[in-house]
Amino acid sequence: MRCLELFCGIGGFAAAVQEHASVVGALDLSGHAIEVYRHNFPDHGARQAHLEHLDEAELLGFKADLWWMSPPCQPYTTRGEQRDLQDHRARSLVRLMELIGRQGPSCVAMENVPGFQGSEAHHLVLTTLRDAGYEVAERLLCPSELGIPAQRERYYLVASRRGLLPWRELPKPVMRPLADFLGSPTDGELLDVVVPVDVIAKHGPGMRIFDLREEPTRIANTFTGAYGKTWQAAGAYLRMDDGRVRRFTPGEMLGLMGFGTTFGFPEHVSLRQRYKLIGNSLSVWAMREVLSALIPTLAHADSHLGDRAMEALTAQ
Repeated sequence: MRCLELFCGIGGFAAAVQEHASVVGALDLSGHAIEVYRHNFPDHGARQAHLEHLDEAELLGFKADLWWMSPPCQPYTTRGEQRDLQDHRARSLVRLMELIGRQGPSCVAMENVPGFQGSEAHHLVLTTLRDAGYEVAERLLCPSELGIPAQRERYYLVASRRGLLPWRELPKPVMRPLADFLGSPTDGELLDVVVPVDVIAKHGPGMRIFDLREEPTRIANTFTGAYGKTWQAAGAYLRMDDGRVRRFTPGEMLGLMGFGTTFGFPEHVSLRQRYKLIGNSLSVWAMREVLSALIPTLAHADSHLGDRAMEALTAQ
């Protein structure tokens, strides 16, 4: 299957479908995200583009069977103003729906925050796809439902003119210990990720600080793009054996998101930017589950993906 990534970010979709589909193009407005994407997937033709103004002939020229979309979530987040289609960041999605309504690919899939469901944009997407002859399925899915100790519930949609495969019924998950996803930061890394004492004194009561010696079954709350900048409501923290508190490292976050062993960042990308890009990315675990309705081989994908993600912690 030929796939086109729209709003590609750092490449969560590409990481999910590698060896199972061919990515023929990847577009995103963020130059920082595109740089990281190219670093990891140099053959996908990733480039910076404003999708609202992208030429229709260029989009169709990719001759993709599947368009993947992860449009901006700010118009629908509970912490935002929830301006929905009135938000200028929704214009690119409206533009793509116009194109899909006229001459869309065989398959379409997308991801967004749970607040997208029930929005005006959600209604536009469903109406456009169904009027254009697509069979549509949608669901909310969190990696914790797959046994991954991380919260990241998201809305997913798959649509096809060829028909959809049924999603499997998820068994009760056997939760992997969060400790399995943790590495051993070097002294140099600790200098960057240890939380200053004065920050703990000021913000500690509002921070989710895990002591895995006492609570080994903890599940990490959702990491956002503000992790490393905002101390509260942006992710979890870890209490070390010596009593100090630290942030998760980018490598640990990538492991929890399901990225493989070879994924990394150009050396000059700052720690703050790495946190932001990962926090705005996708759960590879959930993506593989959702996309199995369109790409049959993902239904029997390598069960050792998690082991490869763990190995990534020592490769960062």
